[in-house]
Amino acid sequence: MDITAYPTFQTGNQEFSFFSVGHLGEIELRMRITLMDAETRFYNIGFGVWDTWKRDIDDKATIRNGDTDRILATVGQKALEFLRQNPRANIAATGSVLPGELALRTRKYQMGINAYYNELTEFCNVYGFKANKVDGMIIGDWPDWNGEWVPFKQGTNYDAFLLNLKRFVL
Repeated sequence: MDITAYPTFQTGNQEFSFFSVGHLGEIELRMRITLMDAETRFYNIGFGVWDTWKRDIDDKATIRNGDTDRILATVGQKALEFLRQNPRANIAATGSVLPGELALRTRKYQMGINAYYNELTEFCNVYGFKANKVDGMIIGDWPDWNGEWVPFKQGTNYDAFLLNLKRFVL
């Protein structure tokens, strides 16, 4: 991938910090890889602005620091590094799927996967999650949404994304 990722610093077990640098200055971001289901080796990678008052990640905050692609490259690089260290893992990501501005992160994930699809599929299986919805709202709570994982197809919209190394098929 031709976008330089930001340097990351481990802040906890599978938690990393890095700094967005742009026209708003430096903003601390954190990402966390969380085991969701041990039996299926299903992990979630989440990231957001580090809230120093709450001492937690705010994954709903949006920043417009002019470096979105570099932020996503950093998160993507860490996800791939995690898969190399845990070759039987499945790692998933979703942004907010609510309509409007909050859906931007999911759309950006999809754009990143599309941009690097050929490179990713050389060594990874890529899946998209097609959620069942009622009145535009997904049934269930993440990661137990009602729906199914399907092989990722470019040009199709998904609600979440999953990667695993090619030798381990979902």
